[in-house]
Amino acid sequence: MTHTVPESAHSVFRERGGTPFPAAHLEAAEAELDAFVDVLKAEGISVIRPDPAEHGRPFATPHWESSGGLYAGMPRDLLMVVGDAIVEAPMSWRCRYHEVDAFRGLIKSYFQRGARWLPAPRPQLTDNLYRSAPATGESDGAWAVTEFEPVFDAADFLRFGRDLVVQRSHVTNAFGIDWVRRALGPEFTVSVIGTNDPHAMHIYATLAPLAPGKLLVNPERYVPHPLFADWEVLPAPSPTLPADWPMYFCSPWVSMNVLSLDPETVVVESHEQPLIDALTDWGFRCVPVDFRHVYSFGGSFHCVTLDTVRDGGAAAYLRH
Repeated sequence: MTHTVPESAHSVFRERGGTPFPAAHLEAAEAELDAFVDVLKAEGISVIRPDPAEHGRPFATPHWESSGGLYAGMPRDLLMVVGDAIVEAPMSWRCRYHEVDAFRGLIKSYFQRGARWLPAPRPQLTDNLYRSAPATGESDGAWAVTEFEPVFDAADFLRFGRDLVVQRSHVTNAFGIDWVRRALGPEFTVSVIGTNDPHAMHIYATLAPLAPGKLLVNPERYVPHPLFADWEVLPAPSPTLPADWPMYFCSPWVSMNVLSLDPETVVVESHEQPLIDALTDWGFRCVPVDFRHVYSFGGSFHCVTLDTVRDGGAAAYLRH
């Protein structure tokens, strides 16, 4: 985790790792999440919630033990819907080993209705998977995870119709990317792109496709790629989060983690007025929702959702 979490949070995890998050902040985040559900329903979207799960219990394998789990608040991190398949990610953080349990009932119900269920090989997560040296760049030796076994977070992948774009990161290795490519088969193309992010973990605060041909990008991390040669690219305005706001897992650029409801409508955090203005000028209808307390736990609107059915087909949107 040292490779990815903000330096200001290192002492928090060293001193309080394995204990609950601050109750008041967690309650505020849960209230924001409930309000977001109401907004989605008002937009005509069917919302299905996962099952409750106990994260405070210790668990172990023959190789290691953990004092508890993290949460089940970010389904986009661990599940990926591609065509008629639900891909279950082999996540590399040990504390997330049982996170998918909250979604197993939903996955089984989709399978029983015809979906394909593709769980990746269960990782061992032994010490052979991890490097302790600090990150120094984007070479293979710079990442926190080795190539010992396939691991990836689903949030390092973005789907563009029949194309998937993925970044290497401190939780996603080349072995994992190759597994996804083979598991999905020739119907889908998986392309690896580079980003300017030494703390890379999840691509959603680097690229955000909002509509066919329109791409919101992080101006500090985005590296132009020929795949997007035909796309309009908008650099996101800087986030407006106060400097003293608690951020346990990620940078304030989680402000980019908006949710596209359709080609004209985007959900944006209500305090991000510069981003709202930029997207409005770009032709979008913005739906503002308070979500800063959720920010603290490492995600925003895109991370806390996983769309299983959308209107439209799997077109080809990228240039090859």
